[in-house]
Amino acid sequence: MKNHIECHYKDGALVFCTTHSYSYTTAHQILDVFNVLGLVSKLRVKSSDLFGVVGRLHVNYDPFQNDPGKWSEVVSELVRNKTFLEEKLESF
Repeated sequence: MKNHIECHYKDGALVFCTTHSYSYTTAHQILDVFNVLGLVSKLRVKSSDLFGVVGRLHVNYDPFQNDPGKWSEVVSELVRNKTFLEEKLESF
């Protein structure tokens, strides 16, 4: 399986980004896939005619609180969403 999505935690959200650039039409189709997951998403201009997609999913997690159970929930959400996106983007 190719790596089409990278993900990290930033400012209270899981941030999912495409690792490749796509034409506007394809990027817009991928944006629709991100929206299915409820991600707050947008196109990111990579060059004059290529785009990436970035989506944010707010998670109720405070990194300054010691709560291993909550962190496990965040990681599970990350894995579930990344797996879904990877499978869907395999066709692009």
